[in-house]
Amino acid sequence: MSDIPDYTTCRTTPHAARRLLLERGYTAVRVVPSALPVDIIAWKNRHEILLIKVKSLRRPIKKEHLIREMAPLVQMAASDTCPGTIQLWIRRAAVWHRYHVMPGGYAAIKEGIHGT
Repeated sequence: MSDIPDYTTCRTTPHAARRLLLERGYTAVRVVPSALPVDIIAWKNRHEILLIKVKSLRRPIKKEHLIREMAPLVQMAASDTCPGTIQLWIRRAAVWHRYHVMPGGYAAIKEGIHGT
């Protein structure tokens, strides 16, 4: 299979996220199965490290679902043992909703990989 389809499924979403990171100059590795609550580890220039959990949804994102998905990532950020930035990427209807996860919660990423 050479291209990833535009439709969103649980199977294609991690591949689409990895492809997006590769297009932006990152080295991206899918972690399967993972002892960590992330699906992709990506880095650029040894200084930018991303730990990303990838999900796909068919319905609009509900706050309760988002909080449930964030909980293990927030705990990971609060442990202060992981290098880099922790993010949650949710793909719905071929649109990415990305969130930066911090020890106290999360914030939506508006532009680019880091919000810039």
